[in-house]
Amino acid sequence: MKSAELPNRENERLEALIRYEVLDSEDEKVFDELTQLASEICGTSISLISLVDQNRQWFKSRVGLAAKETERSIAFCSHAILQDDVFEVENALDDERFHDNPLVTNDPNIRFYAGAPLVTPDGYRLGTLCVIDDEPHTLNAFQIKALKILSNQVISQLEVRLNARRLERMMKDKEKLYATLAHDLRSPFNGVLNLSKILSERAEQLTPEQIVNISTEILNSSVSLFQTMDEILQWTQNQLVRSVIELKPENLKEAADETIDMFMESAKAKKVSISVDIAPDIEVMADGTLLKTILRNLITNAIKYAPLASLVSVAASVQSDHILISVSDQGKGIDETLKRSLFKETVQSQQGTRGEVGHGLGLSLAGDFVRRQSGKIWIDEEHEPGTRILVSLLAPA
Repeated sequence: MKSAELPNRENERLEALIRYEVLDSEDEKVFDELTQLASEICGTSISLISLVDQNRQWFKSRVGLAAKETERSIAFCSHAILQDDVFEVENALDDERFHDNPLVTNDPNIRFYAGAPLVTPDGYRLGTLCVIDDEPHTLNAFQIKALKILSNQVISQLEVRLNARRLERMMKDKEKLYATLAHDLRSPFNGVLNLSKILSERAEQLTPEQIVNISTEILNSSVSLFQTMDEILQWTQNQLVRSVIELKPENLKEAADETIDMFMESAKAKKVSISVDIAPDIEVMADGTLLKTILRNLITNAIKYAPLASLVSVAASVQSDHILISVSDQGKGIDETLKRSLFKETVQSQQGTRGEVGHGLGLSLAGDFVRRQSGKIWIDEEHEPGTRILVSLLAPA
């Protein structure tokens, strides 16, 4: 068996794939209809829309095959994305690249394969629309042309799908943003102004204890104001530069330490300790700006819900081809009604342990930024007390 070489500009190709926000998504009728049509036109028992990720090929749609993904190293599609035209193998048993491939010697017993590359408007081959059979086969000119046309339709549908998802998300977030600007910014602003006025006019009459209490409240209001403005700025930046992602090795501990330094004062105000268990040499494949934004949102959220004099933990470990990051607090946990949409859309945030308000943009952005880097984010259902959020990002190859 001979595994395929990596395409030229592989990192850029992976970034293009991530931008479409399609990996690990649910089945969709419009794509299933295209695979069904390809199978019928080409007279094969199997047809797939295959997207070639860093270490696997994942099937957005499949006809005649139960598996949702296979290893990239054994994928026929890994060879097909190196071609400009349809890549065809008439009989895999006679081909030295595939004759001992597990997909040939075992189920689904591939003999015939033909894959048309899925080429983006900027020239990146994300995967293939392929047809497969367990008998030797060959395509005629009409079938080859049809497979090319259908592969172009797959890309067109991916573009339509991405634009529709972005528009829907923008509309939802704009409604929340307008509400925040119109109402929620006033409370922390008024808190800072009123308390500062008291200090200015009555400082000489106040006891040292009263001055400390007022200063603490000013700090809390300032932190709340900063977090609100930070979420709004992140959201705005996200809308302006959504397509600009540069994945490269980033030192995770340095990013975490820098983020924690920004919010150490707000943690001290609640007597919250922050522990960091990240080896200094751990790197992740990430966009540096997006990585810090993810950490910022998760860590500030943990501080917000941490009880007084408790612990927030930030940790990471190497898990084969990805890095597992965790941020946990010892609070009361997240309301069950919010969990289903926590990282998918803007939600109504719960109040923090010292009355801190939230606006639901932060975790929505964190989820969006994780997915755009081919990562996953979820809640550890077994962690208690409190909340533990897990993030999986790719490790450098």
